[in-house]
Amino acid sequence: MGFIKKNLTFTIILVVCILAFAAGAYLVFAEAGKIDEGKQRITSAESELDKMRFANPAPTQENVEASAENVSKLKAELRKIRADLEQGARITTSTDGIGVMASIQQFISEYQREAVTHTDKGGEPVEIIVPDDFAFGFEQYLDEARMLDDEDLIPVLDKQRQILSYLLDKLYGAEPESIVSVEREVLELEAEGTGSVKGFAINPAITAKVPGAIDTLAFGLTFTGYTDSLRGLLNDLAKFDLPIVVRSIEVERPSGSRTTTKVPANNNLDAFFGVFDGGSNPEEGAPEEAQKPVISENISTFTVVLEFIEIVLPTQSAGDNV
Repeated sequence: MGFIKKNLTFTIILVVCILAFAAGAYLVFAEAGKIDEGKQRITSAESELDKMRFANPAPTQENVEASAENVSKLKAELRKIRADLEQGARITTSTDGIGVMASIQQFISEYQREAVTHTDKGGEPVEIIVPDDFAFGFEQYLDEARMLDDEDLIPVLDKQRQILSYLLDKLYGAEPESIVSVEREVLELEAEGTGSVKGFAINPAITAKVPGAIDTLAFGLTFTGYTDSLRGLLNDLAKFDLPIVVRSIEVERPSGSRTTTKVPANNNLDAFFGVFDGGSNPEEGAPEEAQKPVISENISTFTVVLEFIEIVLPTQSAGDNV
């Protein structure tokens, strides 16, 4: 203590120097840490820059514009696909029960009259024979146009009428000898709990219906005629004006034999009829024995089961969020 008292000024200066040295050492250490951190960030940025430089494609303005154009084209293609999937939704239906019932009555009358006054492709009158009091799938409404208890089924009934009108136009154009029956899914019977009346139903093994994804309406057409009538009907349906798919074809010959055929996956009508081999190559040579047609050229009874298909899509498509 005596030394400090004797050299007070020197002691104060020494303490100040020590404190200044400690503060300087701390600042140097802190700045060194910041420099190391800065070096790491520079190294990371250089690495990211190298990745971007050698990226494929590189994020140049030209590539960015090309990507934007591709996205635009993909959106347009997605809209087209959605429109194709929603093709069945183009049928406009009514919720007016009275109007729908009147349309059904008119539908029955028109096709009864058309069967009698039908003319072939040459303009010659050729009647298509139908059963007495034939209602073309709407037998429940032949005598009276009763209103439905479930109003939600009214547009479905209207849609069935329009689909059957399309199918009957195709069938009449195929010039069958007669129409034996026209069947539809009688959904109103299920809604009313009418279990005593059996309606038409498609075999679950061949239906395309998937709850929540695909809705379908099944129909059955039974008619008599030659092979050309069946071929003409199938060719017309293959144009896919409406999303209607043939599920099965049953043929009953005059001899009483019966054949049920599922439509081939490739929808090759020649392969179905057995006249030509749809997958054969002419260079492979002629078969050892001529292939016998599945359907003879006599008047036969044909039963065609069809499904009208609707894709259930979300309200907003994925493309809207791109």
